[in-house]
Amino acid sequence: MLLDNAPTLERTLKDDYDGVGLRGGKLKKRAKQYTVQSLYDAGEIGADALNAAAWWYADYIFSTVGHLDLMRDALPENYEPGDIHTFAISRGHAGARISRVRDRLGFCAHVRLEMMLAREMSFSAMGRSLFPNLSDGLRRKKVAAQCSLVLEQLALSYQKAPAAA
Repeated sequence: MLLDNAPTLERTLKDDYDGVGLRGGKLKKRAKQYTVQSLYDAGEIGADALNAAAWWYADYIFSTVGHLDLMRDALPENYEPGDIHTFAISRGHAGARISRVRDRLGFCAHVRLEMMLAREMSFSAMGRSLFPNLSDGLRRKKVAAQCSLVLEQLALSYQKAPAAA
């Protein structure tokens, strides 16, 4: 039995999904939009901003939920697993890094990062929330520009951060 792990029809009809493929030829597959990747693909942000977004997201999830999934390579031979105390200390450090970014960039930038990265909202959904009285196209452009700026500032913030942070 082959399991279909594709998103449900209801899920693909939400704002954060976009059509890809043919339109006239009927293929038009729906795929999840990733706002940060779309900004990178459009040349609006650089690789440093893309990497900074990934680091911010990992710290945010670890500090708020306690989940961390950064392991890609095999563990070294001398690896010693931590305990509840080292886990709590590491989680606290992640929260402190998020707080420093919020202090450096400001609360409005932090809200954009949460909406874009943690809540995975599309530009359209963010625009409806932030600028309800503007037209769809204008608010989407405005949010995309703000997100580009915030991500570039995030990258600079991480570059200027002390090494011990």
